[in-house]
Amino acid sequence: MPAALIETAVEPPWPGGTLVGIVGFSTLPRSFPLGSGLMAGLRALLPGVQVENMTWGPMHVVQRFQQPDVPRPDRVVLIGAAAICRRPGAVAAWRWRGGTLPPGAMQDRIYEAVTGVVDLENTLMIGTQFGIWPEPVWSVEADLPADTFQRMVIAESEGWSDDAALTAHLGVSPAAVTAALIEATAGVLSGVAAPSKAASTLVPLTAFTQNAALAVPGGRP
Repeated sequence: MPAALIETAVEPPWPGGTLVGIVGFSTLPRSFPLGSGLMAGLRALLPGVQVENMTWGPMHVVQRFQQPDVPRPDRVVLIGAAAICRRPGAVAAWRWRGGTLPPGAMQDRIYEAVTGVVDLENTLMIGTQFGIWPEPVWSVEADLPADTFQRMVIAESEGWSDDAALTAHLGVSPAAVTAALIEATAGVLSGVAAPSKAASTLVPLTAFTQNAALAVPGGRP
């Protein structure tokens, strides 16, 4: 997801506790599954939980929690797009188990991070590399075709961005994905079991993008 197209406002300091971070958050388009609707829904359902935009890059996240005056979270849920879109519109939760990567593979992820690539798995792995994550950490991931953001921007600019039209155009209902992300996040925080994700199971980096997609029907409805 191109960093230049994403809202990057940094959240104010917080007192600690449970942190839910949206990796890839954007205020526009309005119905984007990782956008304002998701944040508002999470905050309404999870009072007392800090819900933040965490799109300012893995290295910035690391530097933030390395500051001595910033409390570490007790639990973390990172929400974002899955590295590979296998089933467009599907949402899955994972328990992050950490682990290590070979030095070259780790350096490649850090390089992507400092060059502006916004990626959920990079955020997980780089946070682990620098020891900032608590136990437990989860990821909640939506299978979104790689061009979802761009196509939704165009739809909104052309004035046909209601959910029915977007569903027909994308093959995915943004509203349904948002609702599923909220449900899955609340689930893991309430004790619903999730399968494991670890360094050894991460999707290998590719040359230009972290997010591959299956073909979906194209064309405006």
